[in-house]
Amino acid sequence: MTPRERFLAAVSGRPADRAAVVCPGGMMSMAVTEVMAAAGAPWPAAHRDADAMVALALAMQEATGFDNVAMPFCMTVEAEAYGARVDLGDATSQPRVRGWVLAADGKTPLPDPDWASGRAALLPQAFRRARSARPNVALIGNLVGPFSLLGMLADPLRVLRWTRRQPQDVHRYMDRLADDLARFGGIQAEAGADAVCIAEPTATGEILGGTLFAAFVAPYLARIAERLRAAGTRVILHVCGDARPLEAQLTGLPVEAVSFDSMVNIVAVARKGPPWQVMGNVSAFALEDGPAGAIAKWTRSLAAGGVRLLSPACGVVPTTPVAHLRAMREAADG
Repeated sequence: MTPRERFLAAVSGRPADRAAVVCPGGMMSMAVTEVMAAAGAPWPAAHRDADAMVALALAMQEATGFDNVAMPFCMTVEAEAYGARVDLGDATSQPRVRGWVLAADGKTPLPDPDWASGRAALLPQAFRRARSARPNVALIGNLVGPFSLLGMLADPLRVLRWTRRQPQDVHRYMDRLADDLARFGGIQAEAGADAVCIAEPTATGEILGGTLFAAFVAPYLARIAERLRAAGTRVILHVCGDARPLEAQLTGLPVEAVSFDSMVNIVAVARKGPPWQVMGNVSAFALEDGPAGAIAKWTRSLAAGGVRLLSPACGVVPTTPVAHLRAMREAADG
């Protein structure tokens, strides 16, 4: 099978010749300094320049042998499109939002996002070029989940207070963000993405718990996923932290796959027979520290336990040796 065929089979629950090995990009960034240097495409240039972005993404796929190309290398593209000021970081640190768009009272109207300029416009251009360069490799698009995005446009601690003190304002923001993000996901799909990964790092079981997740997150994730799937796009959801408090809510989401943090026993999750594929979850710190033999052992145990979408748990630390990522990929062969 080609890498793209393998990924599409695995994410859809169909038989494949082996488990697919992927890293979606976005919050789950796939870029290391070793490859940045070899490709001549370092951060932060690769965040803002289409040539450097494509060069780094293709070089990472070639160096690792993973089954997908992954872009962008951060989770700030959407916030920037709403007018947030973004610090693009340096060679080893990802971009971060510096300064909020929404006021502390929760009453500021949400601005319209500009998907037609800046990095939001650069990303689909990069997708088209990567699709043309690697037609037989899977291409995964990325979205920041609406609750996590709200926590970048406003003080995240205040957002949590709003869920209890002014829930109507949170729903008003989430309603708009879900519609806007579904549109941006569609733009990525039209540019060639085989799937879109939605990352919700703020909406964890530890921070929100099941009740608040059910009220303020799940309905809006479902709306985004339903719209993307209606257009023929596969949807992956990534959740950070301990997902056990969210089990019931996650089970009901209309997605193809759910990606978990390394603390979750995803083999046990897979054995419960959820309605979506289980994805993950080799620790990013283990991938950085090694040794390669331990990484291979972890990867093989996941594959033997029925996990057909193997992935770093929460992206790749930039100082991770390429040899460690190769060990993960090669272990998928058995």
